[in-house]
Amino acid sequence: MLSSYIYSNPLNETLKAFVCGEMSMLDFISLYNKSDEIAHYLNHIVDYIEKNNVTIKKRTIFMKNVNQNKPFEARSYIEKFIKEYAQSFVNLSLSWKENPPLVGEYLKKLSPLTAYGANLIHSIVADIYYQIDSSLEKTEKYHQEYEFSIDVLPRYLCGGVSAESYVSQYIMPKYPATMKKGERKRLVKEEIKQSFLRDCKGYPRWLQSPEWPMGSDGKPMVYTGQKSFDDYSEYYFRDVITNSKETVTQWW
Repeated sequence: MLSSYIYSNPLNETLKAFVCGEMSMLDFISLYNKSDEIAHYLNHIVDYIEKNNVTIKKRTIFMKNVNQNKPFEARSYIEKFIKEYAQSFVNLSLSWKENPPLVGEYLKKLSPLTAYGANLIHSIVADIYYQIDSSLEKTEKYHQEYEFSIDVLPRYLCGGVSAESYVSQYIMPKYPATMKKGERKRLVKEEIKQSFLRDCKGYPRWLQSPEWPMGSDGKPMVYTGQKSFDDYSEYYFRDVITNSKETVTQWW
C-alpha cells in the first residue's frame, strides 16, 4: 500500500487529467518542464514502491491471438525502473538492468512530438497513476496513434526522431482519427511519400536509427544517395530551397 502522502498529493489531479485525456500532451509536458516538481513526485512513487516492496498493480488486458485469446496481466512500465524487475526484461540493455534510470529524468528524454514518444510518456505516467487509482479509465488515443504510425511509417523513417516528429506534427493532424482507417492510412502514406523525396532509385539503408535531416524551410531534405565504407556509411541530402548539401554519417 502506498503512503498517505502519495494518496493525498495535489499533483495527483494533474496526473489524473493527463491520464484520462482531459489534459493534452503538450499542456502536460509544458507543466512537466516548467519545474522538476512532477518529475520528483514520479521518482518518489517508484522509489517508495521499490523500498517498501509494494506489490505493483498490473492491468488485465486482452490482445487478439495472444495468450490463447484469453485476458492476461500486462507487465507494468514501472518494473523497468526497479532493478529487481528490470533484470528480467530481455529488451533492456545490460547497463539499464544494472542501473535503471530515474523515471522522472527518463521521461524528459522522450519526444512528445512523435507518436512513439507520446505513447510511451503517457503509458509510463498512466501505469504510475494506476497504483494510486486503478478505477480511472485511461485515454487510448496515444496508443491508437502510435499503432497507426507503425502502419504508415516506412522502414527508412520508423524510429527516426526528426522524421517521426515531422509526420506527427504536419501530416497526421491533416487526417483526423475520425476518418475511415483505410482511407486515412492511404492518404497519410501518400503524403509521407511526397514529403520525403529522393533523387535516386532507393531509400536510405540506415546502419542505425533514421536521421533524415530537415531543410531550411523546415521540410525534409531530398535524399540523393549513400555510400558505404569499411566501418561506416554516408547518406547524402539536398536542401530544396538553398540547394545546399548535407551528409549524415553512421558507423557500424
